[in-house]
Amino acid sequence: MNMTGRLFVVMAGVGALAYSAQAENVVYLKNGRTLSGKTLEWKEVAQEYVISTGETTMPIPRAQVAKITADKPAEFDQAAGLVKSRLFGQAIPALEAIVKKYRMMNWDVEAGKLLAQAYLETNDPKKAVATMENLFSVVSRDQVAISLQMTYWKALLSSGADAQLRKELDQVIGAGTSEMAAAAYLMRGTMFLKTGEEDAALSDFLKLTTLFQSQKAVQPEALFRAAELLDKARDSRGAELRKKLTQEYPGNEFAVKAAAKPIAAPAPAKKP
Repeated sequence: MNMTGRLFVVMAGVGALAYSAQAENVVYLKNGRTLSGKTLEWKEVAQEYVISTGETTMPIPRAQVAKITADKPAEFDQAAGLVKSRLFGQAIPALEAIVKKYRMMNWDVEAGKLLAQAYLETNDPKKAVATMENLFSVVSRDQVAISLQMTYWKALLSSGADAQLRKELDQVIGAGTSEMAAAAYLMRGTMFLKTGEEDAALSDFLKLTTLFQSQKAVQPEALFRAAELLDKARDSRGAELRKKLTQEYPGNEFAVKAAAKPIAAPAPAKKP
């Protein structure tokens, strides 16, 4: 048996048993074997992982790997805490370092999610778009949370990529799940507001309030935006939607905004 073969036996047998209880560095092979060790590295040029127990080291070609789990970087929680505290400018350098250092180690994806949010919040939407598209190159889109999809769409909108955004939203509305379609309608309505297409925006927001009532996550903003547009047109339906918003979603930020705004006077009746 050659050296690679001997290492494989150690890692798959004694090594895996010795470290599986304490290590989070695990490589799951496509042939069903599981390898675990003290350290795990990704080698970009060779396109392989290198796992070590401390005594033995084994390279594993990417083509043989089904998935991996890796130890959480010590600096990740600190960076995530900065994002949670809305200290985005301080979080960005730490997150950029994690994305670079832990490429193909799962934590680059987790840090990338936070990094895209931080870029967007610091008015750097093009970097947010680039970060999300890099993430999509290693993670299937159907595995990405809707909130993160929304971050990507907001970044596209803020970066002026209206045509790309419109194409993507239309595709999701036509073929996505009900939850995804509802999020896409909300984002498309927001895009129409930006481009001055208020009738189209109102149409999308009203579709959400009538056809997607089961999608509670989008209802407060859809009700608020629709009410705003109806108020502008001096349409009495605006007051009805505002009432529904404040009654059904009390405490929501959009309900608070709606409650604080004076109700617009209805349009005068037309003379016979």
